[in-house]
Amino acid sequence: MFISTTYFYAPPEKFSKGKVFLDDEESHHITNVLRGKPGDNFVVSNGIGDTFKCRIEKTFKNCVVATVLDIIESRLKPNIDLTLGMGIVRPKQIETALDWSIQLGISAFMLLKTDFTIRDWSNNDKLKRLEKGAIRSIKQCKRAWLPEIFPLIDLTEFLIKNGKNFEGIIYTDPSGLPAPPKRMIQSGSRIVVLVGPEGGFSRAEQTEFARHGAVPLSLGPARLRAETAAVTVVSKIFIWSGDI
Repeated sequence: MFISTTYFYAPPEKFSKGKVFLDDEESHHITNVLRGKPGDNFVVSNGIGDTFKCRIEKTFKNCVVATVLDIIESRLKPNIDLTLGMGIVRPKQIETALDWSIQLGISAFMLLKTDFTIRDWSNNDKLKRLEKGAIRSIKQCKRAWLPEIFPLIDLTEFLIKNGKNFEGIIYTDPSGLPAPPKRMIQSGSRIVVLVGPEGGFSRAEQTEFARHGAVPLSLGPARLRAETAAVTVVSKIFIWSGDI
């Protein structure tokens, strides 16, 4: 049997000498949920662009050992390296934005503590939940790149420490530009897109954006929920860059 309904995930360190070792969660999925057994074939991604055809050799309670039969594909990243930063909203909204944005091809995701933040997200269990959600997303939509999920960071701290690491910083604003500068969406660009929580970004934060050369981007006249705004801006940028 060939299990084709989904990809499985194993980080690079789980590949050794022509074998791949699935962790307990992936092992449970393939053996108990999908009823995989020795001799069955499946596809596994290493999260860094490669997918492999594998064959189950042995199944244990917390591990499945499989032989790597062939490399199926080595996929390049999208034309632009896009990090999505999002102000804290309800967990379900964050998880939805992350899931849909991964399907589109973001490279990284981070949560931002902003002036209008009214919810707490300091619990490590919540971060692990997002990391697991990211793995589920790449498996279900059969993507080969696993985005990095960064811990919560203060918006101003992020701009000061990391703002210079990007060719462009874009933030959503109703009175912003209809499209970003072309230099920010050229192939090979590394950009970050920032979406505010309920209430958007404060005047002080917009002043800080200006200090770091950030560009405001309008998503049109409609009033959008935070997760909808996040997916909309990611979609627009990938359309402009030619990735979708």
